[in-house]
Amino acid sequence: MRFEVDLSGCDIFIENSVLGLSNCKGLIKGFQMNNKIIGGLQTNWKAGKYSCKYSKRGLGFFKAMVYSSIICGLLESIQAKEVELEICRDLRFHENNIRQRLNKLLRKKLGVKVNSIIFKSMKGTDVDNYVYLMFKDNYNLLPTYVNLSLLDIEKFLI
Repeated sequence: MRFEVDLSGCDIFIENSVLGLSNCKGLIKGFQMNNKIIGGLQTNWKAGKYSCKYSKRGLGFFKAMVYSSIICGLLESIQAKEVELEICRDLRFHENNIRQRLNKLLRKKLGVKVNSIIFKSMKGTDVDNYVYLMFKDNYNLLPTYVNLSLLDIEKFLI
């Protein structure tokens, strides 16, 4: 099954940023970050609880790890068995890290067959439009949200 993935805004560690995916046939799922999860991730990263060591220079790599973990959480929520991912170039220079991490996590932790992972611009696509709407949804009225806890994200980080 083909999925498009996009992030609202330019930084996953901004409150209310939304990472979403779409199968281009009406299925839209997204996760909205909040300060509690962002703070928990950063605190646990500084405490050395994840495989990525804490450093100011390592922040981009850590964001790529979190980005990959949330994608895995979204795919787990829809119980996908086989995927082709088209991912927006939100985290430039970390595309190879994201590709390698997703291949490993999806295959080993979720048992999902990964046919391809490509990065491209998502401007004007369904997922781009829906993620923007979710970002602007201050009252969480859209039925497309997936509730991921800090523990749900961390199971893909540890």
